[in-house]
Amino acid sequence: MAKPEQNHDDILQGRLIKRVLVTEVKEIDQAQVKYIAGKGFKNPDWLSARVFNVENNQLEYKQRLKHRFVDMKRIMKGKGKAKTKKPKKNHPIYNRIIWGHYNNVVRELKYGYTDAVKEEMKKLEE
Repeated sequence: MAKPEQNHDDILQGRLIKRVLVTEVKEIDQAQVKYIAGKGFKNPDWLSARVFNVENNQLEYKQRLKHRFVDMKRIMKGKGKAKTKKPKKNHPIYNRIIWGHYNNVVRELKYGYTDAVKEEMKKLEE
């Protein structure tokens, strides 16, 4: 059977994880909204089709495929050696934003569970 201190520590860690994920979701959403609004995307489903969900210390992100395709830099056409690159304007609304915030999540979860954070989480409990 688990020790009470260990269960208490697990609860505090879970709270930290949830707090970090919720914070990063807000920042990801703001970054994507800012980019999409600034580049003049007209269709409203560029923003409404995205879903962020934080449950059980997990972040789930759903989007339309067009969010991924608009992020690509070029399309390869042709077969074999006759392939040609058709350049197009890419809009980094997925990879750059998501992976940039992913690194923040990893760093915060790896180094952010300090004694000061433990005390803050305990105060939230009371």
